Amino acid sequence: MHEVSLARSIWRQVEAEMARHAGRLLAMDLAVGAFSGADPESLEFALGLLAGESDWPDARIRIRTEPLAMVCRACGREFTPEHYHLVCPACGSADADPVRGTDLRLESLEVETEDAETHSPR
Repeated sequence: MHEVSLARSIWRQVEAEMARHAGRLLAMDLAVGAFSGADPESLEFALGLLAGESDWPDARIRIRTEPLAMVCRACGREFTPEHYHLVCPACGSADADPVRGTDLRLESLEVETEDAETHSPR
């Protein structure tokens, strides 16, 4: 289950960001692409275990699944493949590149501070 190593990497990002901002971690928001190779449920479970052993055991883990989107090199149309049929519905070309849905991102942290901030890791 490679989600455990992914969760550890994400958690290191969370800890680094929290070290820069005093406060209590309330929630983290992640985007998991449909073609990222990560299983959202397994990732959420692994992150929950790490959170439970941290200074923020009650932090919520919010995961948004991002669908795969492709752009056709032949005609330039962006499309969402159905059932992973990667052929452009406009021109029939199989020459397409992914533009969304292939990565895993930590999008933001909800942190309780005196002035109730939300931070986006960069």
